[in-house]
Amino acid sequence: MNEQSNAELSGAKKAVIDVLRNRAKKARFTTELAVALERGGVGKEQMEHTLADLQAEGVVMIRDNFCADPHLAGIDLRVVALVESHHGEDAQLSAIREIDEAWNKWLGEYLANHRCG
Repeated sequence: MNEQSNAELSGAKKAVIDVLRNRAKKARFTTELAVALERGGVGKEQMEHTLADLQAEGVVMIRDNFCADPHLAGIDLRVVALVESHHGEDAQLSAIREIDEAWNKWLGEYLANHRCG
């Protein structure tokens, strides 16, 4: 990897972490993250590489969710959160909790408003 690629990756990592930290709810769908990062000049492909690196480093946790609704086939339902301790809690447990809260909120709203007809 050349020096420019390293700098871009480092900048993308910082951008991902900043976006996840600058929100009251720490977990985001990757689609939401992509939109926020795109505004800062980080494209989807670069985001994917960055997320993979951050996950391998233990900085973020990503969960791929599933909903049996055929209207959601092929939709990216991954949720990502920082692996950091909140209120003295285990960092991984905290990330799981944040992801669960984001997913459960979205799924509840989706199911309450979605009508198959």
